[in-house]
Amino acid sequence: MRRSVRRTGDRHGEGPREGFQPVGTVLDGVLQALKLETRFAAAEATERWALAVGPKVFARTRCVGVRDRELLVEVQGAVWMGHLAVLRQGILDQINRTLDAENRLCAIRFVPMRSKEGIER
Repeated sequence: MRRSVRRTGDRHGEGPREGFQPVGTVLDGVLQALKLETRFAAAEATERWALAVGPKVFARTRCVGVRDRELLVEVQGAVWMGHLAVLRQGILDQINRTLDAENRLCAIRFVPMRSKEGIER
């Protein structure tokens, strides 16, 4: 025995079905959940790192990302970590001069590099 299923809307202009939302509304929610603006800001800050520190330092560091406006940088070796700690505020100021006000960083945190191997770029 077949049962018929009644739809709440159809192709003949009766209006949207209950529970469905316009695609634009759904996409807005998805894009906000992905936090793309935050990710783009983090990518921009990590790109600025290379310009701010120069090739010697860049070769011994790896930007991991940005969280709560703090740039996280892995550093190869304790000597470089100490050197960068001294230069931290100047580097932060230089990076922030090139970023929009809403994307500026409040701090840079240096952590030991996870990998014992060299940096591959």
